[in-house]
Amino acid sequence: MTGTSDRGRKPPLVVGVDVGGTKIAAAVVDAAGQMHGRVQVPTDVRGAEATLESIAEAVLRALSAADVARDGVLAAGLGIPGKVDPEAGIGILSVNLGWRDVPVKAFLEARLGLPCALENDVKAATLGEGRFGAGRGMRNFIYLSVGTGIAAGLILDGRLYRGSTGMAGEVGHAIIDPQGPRCKCGARGCLEAVASGPAIAAQATEALRTSRPTLLRDLAAGSDGQVTAEQVFAAARQGDLVAREVVDEAGTYLGLAISQLIMAFDPQRIVLGGGVAQGGDLLLQAIHRELRRQATESFVFREMYKPEAVQLTALGTDVGILGAAALVMPAEGGP
Repeated sequence: MTGTSDRGRKPPLVVGVDVGGTKIAAAVVDAAGQMHGRVQVPTDVRGAEATLESIAEAVLRALSAADVARDGVLAAGLGIPGKVDPEAGIGILSVNLGWRDVPVKAFLEARLGLPCALENDVKAATLGEGRFGAGRGMRNFIYLSVGTGIAAGLILDGRLYRGSTGMAGEVGHAIIDPQGPRCKCGARGCLEAVASGPAIAAQATEALRTSRPTLLRDLAAGSDGQVTAEQVFAAARQGDLVAREVVDEAGTYLGLAISQLIMAFDPQRIVLGGGVAQGGDLLLQAIHRELRRQATESFVFREMYKPEAVQLTALGTDVGILGAAALVMPAEGGP
């Protein structure tokens, strides 16, 4: 693929960048959502400028890997963890990156010579689902990211909804179990404290203190008695009862949260993404069990719940890149 400055006659190309606390993934993306030259680099978190330089490096590597000249792309879009100001192009606060009031757009435009746009990573992924994934063609849908943290992106009446403070969708800190464990935000029983990746790992690690037989014990032997959410899902797929119980409990809590999203927003679809959602059908089955239970008990929820409307993302872990690309991709049918 060769770059060209004749942007009017070539299909539009953009760069999508998914910025995380440990790694940055980037690719050149075309209007069909096909990625070219996908690369991944470590995130340098020694300081804001160092992190911005690692983002710039990812963009340049993606262009090189795709064999596209810098003037062959329209712009670069970035999905940033934390609170951002998309209009001013500022990373207001990101705990994962150690950022506060960082002029992301200004720095990268000067460094790369490309127009740049940024958005919160989950909101960007939501746009990716709307443009290239399961939300395509839908005016009302929700993307629920379940990973190290939990957050939702909302498309309402065809537009990304940010709320009055720009923080709409922070469902990970909605209290789902008032007697549950303490969350890192300070509250007790937040959804994130009982159903995120670290919460699943903590539940499984706690289960190892019992005498029940479980594959998790062998998996944890090489890691100081700690297990990961990935190991829990692996053991559950092999029929391990302890692991299945941990997955079922997380799925139940997620089902409770999803039912509230359904009741509040009546979306056409809810799409689950993020690292924990890679647990696949086991997690989805547990979620649907809880949703069916509620549909059995409540005629109101029964009217609103459509099993096929709650599904896993088909974009996998690349939804972040595609969402960032969607920020700067021309509208379909546009120039």
